[in-house]
Amino acid sequence: MKKNNVFSVFVKSKSFPLIIILLVMAVITMVISSGVTEGAPFGAMFTDGFLSKGNMITVFGGMAIQVVMLCGLGCILISGNIDLSVGGQAALCSMAFAWLCKNTQMGWGIAFLLTLCLALCLGLVNTLLVNKLRFPAFIATIGMSSIYRGLCSIITKGNNIQIARQSFLALGKTNLFGFLPIAFVIGLVLLLCCQFVLSYTRFGRSIFMVGGNQQAARLSGLNPDRTRLILFLLNSVMACIGGLLWSAQNKLASPSSIIDAAPDMKVISAAILGGIAFTGGAGNLVGGLIGVLLLNVFNNMLIVMGIQTYWTVFASGFVLAVALVIDYISNERRRKALLAASAAAEAAEASGG
Repeated sequence: MKKNNVFSVFVKSKSFPLIIILLVMAVITMVISSGVTEGAPFGAMFTDGFLSKGNMITVFGGMAIQVVMLCGLGCILISGNIDLSVGGQAALCSMAFAWLCKNTQMGWGIAFLLTLCLALCLGLVNTLLVNKLRFPAFIATIGMSSIYRGLCSIITKGNNIQIARQSFLALGKTNLFGFLPIAFVIGLVLLLCCQFVLSYTRFGRSIFMVGGNQQAARLSGLNPDRTRLILFLLNSVMACIGGLLWSAQNKLASPSSIIDAAPDMKVISAAILGGIAFTGGAGNLVGGLIGVLLLNVFNNMLIVMGIQTYWTVFASGFVLAVALVIDYISNERRRKALLAASAAAEAAEASGG
């Protein structure tokens, strides 16, 4: 009898080697950054350098916008689509929110709801281009990204907008247990909710079906256009929330900082690295989260060890290239396995007849 317990399934998953790599990287960084190799006490590994309170806040705080964006981008990638306008949407929504807070007397909660409405409009525009005008999602969203970036600069002529609503800024400066930013916790809760939908709902299964074979999904009664509409709207909402959390952390809205930081490209790299197929139909958000952790720990490792920042840019591009190669190899293996299974079934049917 073949055992198929949870542990064996986990060990065979794509996430397991990533977790091993992540743990090894973390230990190496802890040892080097704490000064243990230079004579510091062993206990310094848990209080100084990588595991210091300030560094943990920096790592998890920087991940907050990426984790939120992963919720939308991960689902879109699984459905076989892509949205390269996420950074522009996040920047535009944060600029609109900051403008409302600065130039009106409305509470930030109302400003937040209005900004969400703006995000839904942006998602509808992307959906219109992809569903109705049949532009490839890659071309449509990269074009809209430039438009959103231009609108950000037009709103304030390229200037930042300071945010002075203290209750809103608390979202960016409050830490749980002294080291875990509440912004990251918000992102983690949203990700777990989206993963629940992917794993345990009919709509979640339809996302995988549309991403795996759109024609077969249509023949089985699904509506790929409707699925894309929901996912693009979800993605825009998550981009908006991510942008606002970034603004809460930095106490301002910037027309270019979010876009220049390219959190959406980092999320795409992490998602592919975490097992989400670039061509759609496979993966999960938990694997993507592990990918986000891996990339951020790697970048932080370079920083705490005093390596020049331009190497982090090179490393991010290199990791994306490696992730795409791994994804291609995985897809080829899956395709060959399906062809072999199909050939075996045809042979069995022929011999039986």
